[in-house]
Amino acid sequence: MNVRELSLCNHLPLLIQHSTSNIASKPDRRVAEWLFLLTFGACAYFFAGGGWNQNSQFDLTRAIVERHTFAIDAYAGNTGDVSVVNGHVYSNKSPALSWIAAIPYSALYTFERSRGANPGEATLLTINAWLCSILCVALPGALIPPMVFVYARRRGFAAGWATIVALSSVLATQLLPYATLFMLHAPSAALLLYALTTPHRARAGFAAALATAMNYLCAPALIAFAFLERRAILRYCAAALAPLVALAAYQYVCFGSIFTISIVHEDPRFLTHGAGMGVFVRPTLGVLYAVTLSPYRGFFFFAPLLLAALFGFRAWWQAERVQCAASLAVIAAFFAFNVSFNGWDGGWGIGGRYLVPIIPLFGIALLYVRWRAVVMFAATLSFAINFAATAVDAQPSTSIARPVTQYLLPLLLNGHFEAATPAIPPWFAATFTGHTSVNRTTLDEAMVFERHAPGTPASEWASFNLGELFTGPGDARSLIPVVLLILGGGIAIARMATRS
Repeated sequence: MNVRELSLCNHLPLLIQHSTSNIASKPDRRVAEWLFLLTFGACAYFFAGGGWNQNSQFDLTRAIVERHTFAIDAYAGNTGDVSVVNGHVYSNKSPALSWIAAIPYSALYTFERSRGANPGEATLLTINAWLCSILCVALPGALIPPMVFVYARRRGFAAGWATIVALSSVLATQLLPYATLFMLHAPSAALLLYALTTPHRARAGFAAALATAMNYLCAPALIAFAFLERRAILRYCAAALAPLVALAAYQYVCFGSIFTISIVHEDPRFLTHGAGMGVFVRPTLGVLYAVTLSPYRGFFFFAPLLLAALFGFRAWWQAERVQCAASLAVIAAFFAFNVSFNGWDGGWGIGGRYLVPIIPLFGIALLYVRWRAVVMFAATLSFAINFAATAVDAQPSTSIARPVTQYLLPLLLNGHFEAATPAIPPWFAATFTGHTSVNRTTLDEAMVFERHAPGTPASEWASFNLGELFTGPGDARSLIPVVLLILGGGIAIARMATRS
């Protein structure tokens, strides 16, 4: 069967065609398509609002489109995640997500200006950020399940099992909440998975390099994945040049050297005297526990499914040693960075956000786990935790030691959390209320309510889900459609896969 016969329906993105082009059966192609659609629908249903990280990323997008510059001087009041060089303010984030988002935002900006609208108005700014998030964050995140499914089917895993693992890799992990934020974690995770699993080495090189330009932490993966097939290493390296040259040019223009990354010039408050590059310190066992198992930022605590995946690495190693070794090297590099970083907790967020891009690698290992009942139980628990975070707030305050039990569940069930819960600012308990979408920080303010008072449309709709358009903001009934979508769609796809 040739490539033309195997290509997907025209209504799906070209990347799905690439990621599923080697599936032999039409039923498997249909399963892959529906996995994408279900995951995309679940992620696009939510928008988790503003904050320093996503505001900084979107400020760069706005600067490129609106002012044709990389400096975010005009938007510096929206965020504290900045670097200052020669009197100009820049985002302290790796830039590729902002570059890509400039494409849809340019179309939105041009259209809105032609109709006399102000794209900088708070409500329209929120809508634009949500639409850019859908295309640049939710869509790549939704490609992860079909890629995991394709990988599994190529290696002879049963379609039903492959479907369960594929869906769980996003909907039952921290990828779900982070796919609703304008942050780099979900798209860089998709790029890493594609670079690992695609048989096309040129595409792999481009994807790994783009992931690096989007997320500096992906640089070890760019190197490790080059050796998956040494005979094709030149094609891999040649395809990697374009994103790397673009990144080097950006760093030269903004920071004066192709080797100077943004964090070198970031706010001194984030730097530690005597630390490597101002941010790397000696790791401790306490930090290792905190980023792995603690209820504060535990990577495995927030997704016990990932803990179950550890039992699949041995079988993966036996089946495909080179691929597994490269993945383990990347995982080790991410963990080494996280435990050595002076800001290891990742600020406001859940579940160790610096480790989110390696979740799909755990998804591959999960395929090889034999205790499937354990996996199903862990997936159910993991889904409950991450769905709660997605529905309520993916960015709990850094001062809340147990975000699930002190913040997320009380809000989801009761519409408020205890005033005694340590929160920054201390008046959060009185203003962050509602069962869903409680983040009130907009894309044009660095501190909540700095520009938009409580109760105003801008703050009430700073984060939202689509169901709230009918129920009103903060109403738990707004979750009914997406719950039915996930449960009903998941069961239907699993049955479809089993029949195939």
